[in-house]
Amino acid sequence: MESNQVTILGARGSVPVSGAQYSLYGGATPCVLVETDAAALVFDAGTGLNNLPQRVMKKYKKLHIFLSHLHLDHLLGIPMSPVLFDESFEVVFYAEDAGAAKNALRQMMERPLWPVGPEVFSAKVDFRSIGEGSCRIPDSPVTVHAMRTAHPGGALAFRTEWEGKSLVYATDCELDASGSRQMEKFAADTQLFILDAQYTKEEYEKCRGYGHSYIQNSAAVIEGSHATRGLLFHHAPTHTDEQLQGMEQKLQQKWSNIGFAKEGEQIPL
Repeated sequence: MESNQVTILGARGSVPVSGAQYSLYGGATPCVLVETDAAALVFDAGTGLNNLPQRVMKKYKKLHIFLSHLHLDHLLGIPMSPVLFDESFEVVFYAEDAGAAKNALRQMMERPLWPVGPEVFSAKVDFRSIGEGSCRIPDSPVTVHAMRTAHPGGALAFRTEWEGKSLVYATDCELDASGSRQMEKFAADTQLFILDAQYTKEEYEKCRGYGHSYIQNSAAVIEGSHATRGLLFHHAPTHTDEQLQGMEQKLQQKWSNIGFAKEGEQIPL
């Protein structure tokens, strides 16, 4: 296993899906793991959080989870995540508002929606506010920068940097002309740019204001950022492997360094 590696644990948006037609790109909702020598970070806690490799719990005893926002598809992996039931483990959640994140988790795990509350977790759990700014992961060279994006209720994009390496995770953002320029600047020259692209152009015209972007516009933003590699993310639950593969092949005729994120994919940095 590479010391500096990104693993896509879930790349689907809105709701998880299952079936043979979703086996290539996956059906789990947003979750991306970043492993460095000194720290393990996770971006969003969708159902992909339950794909967290066992090696993470063996190598690290602390997990830093950055929540882009508090919509359910980005939280659904929390109630049954094994790391939260390991008393030797520590989990730190970072959100724009730590209090709001803590309340959202409790509400999600209250009856009648869930049989037990967060008090069943045996791991040490903490919540920290990050807002639109930066934070340094303790005892590591890793810094995470946050930027607000256009999404109903608000959301954060994250840029992670350490020892000359960088990646940007920016899901759930609706990119108009101004937002596209801001995102290009935020992600400038990053090695890996993971960016929301839930819709086709035709779908987007029917879903303006829903807080998501479309494939061609997101690809153009990745190109404008001069990122080394781009991955389009938050696939619509209606998009099958056949559809996504066809769109990806067409996309790569123009942008060979941009693809669609696949659940289970590992990217060394």
